[in-house]
Amino acid sequence: MTQHRAIVEVGPGTVRRLCCRTSTVADRTTSELIRAALDGIDDQVALVGERPVAVDSLWGAALGSVLREGPAAHETMILVYPSWWSSSRVGVLTAAAAAVADNVLAQPRSWLLAHASDAVPEATVAVEIAERLVAITGTGMVAVPRSTEPHPLAGEVAHTIAEMAAAVVLIDAPDTVAGAPALARAIAEAVRRGGRTVVRIDHARLARLAVGARSAEPAQDKSSGSRSTATAGGRRRPRTYRGLGAAAIVLAAAAPALVTAGRHGPIAAQRVRTAATTSLVEGRVTLTVPANWPTQRVVSGSGSPRVQVTSPSDPEVALHITQSPVAGDTLSGTADRLKRAIDAEPAGVFVDFNPSGSSAGRPAVTYREVRASHHVRWTVLLDGPVRISVGCQSRPGDENAVRGVCEEAVRSAHALG
Repeated sequence: MTQHRAIVEVGPGTVRRLCCRTSTVADRTTSELIRAALDGIDDQVALVGERPVAVDSLWGAALGSVLREGPAAHETMILVYPSWWSSSRVGVLTAAAAAVADNVLAQPRSWLLAHASDAVPEATVAVEIAERLVAITGTGMVAVPRSTEPHPLAGEVAHTIAEMAAAVVLIDAPDTVAGAPALARAIAEAVRRGGRTVVRIDHARLARLAVGARSAEPAQDKSSGSRSTATAGGRRRPRTYRGLGAAAIVLAAAAPALVTAGRHGPIAAQRVRTAATTSLVEGRVTLTVPANWPTQRVVSGSGSPRVQVTSPSDPEVALHITQSPVAGDTLSGTADRLKRAIDAEPAGVFVDFNPSGSSAGRPAVTYREVRASHHVRWTVLLDGPVRISVGCQSRPGDENAVRGVCEEAVRSAHALG
């Protein structure tokens, strides 16, 4: 029997069926579930009407309500998520969807946007406007913080695109993101001045793209070079998905990834191609990290909760990123508090403290953490109301192994607007 294919938009700010749907309108309870699911996607438990609910249950209910808007028998659900979302978020989605649909495919939003371009993938760039950033996806991805007014921000986005081999620029303006239409117009004007062809995509056009994409196998679409795995009987063969643990991070994918799952089986993720670096967004901070370094949230053990980005070739080479809201703080005030905390620790663990240091050309508080198997050189920055700490870990006496990656991370670390 031919399966129905439902394309579901997940984020930013909504969960709704793009294709093919009935005239059903989400009721108040469903809308509340969707808001809670989106707000709590990085957590294990969320509050719904002051009642704690497991986030995986929330996502199951949210996606199940969307499926009820159309045919459900033998259904394949195609989840379209923001391209800059992390593997951990995609894992939450696919695990929940696998419980309510026969088969699940997950594609970044740039995959669907690419259906609006006649150019080859290498000459197409997708621009996705979110609440706190603008994600630019070509052969790699760059996240630009929304920390300025639309026209200066549009100029920064256009400048970034000018450095890419882009003939066609697709500008996504979700109706669920405040200020997106105005920003999309400003970006379009700035990009056209650079001689590129611009295609603006609103919700109505995105829905039309979904109708066209529904009839094509995502694994064969021009924006994805991956293939799903099928058995001789035609059913998708599940494989193991090794995602990140639940984390308050957003790892910008270097390229579209295809995620598949059976209703009762585990999930598989396959990245198609990689770039040298990618943008990582952690809470209110964005910075550049190696695209092929696995990322995880560390909430146990010594030290503060942090995001850890680890070299695939040496587990002792890594970046650590933490952040704290510190409105009104100064670098000297930060230095004083850090010095008191360091003085309370055993001697020899934290050394080389410099309250007026510099790293990658930026003023910072710097110090070194000494452990048996590795050292971590910490750089503490202030950017607006956010304190950003970047730890660069390497084996003792081998700082060169992480030096270039470290300098790029520190240089690019900024607070989101």
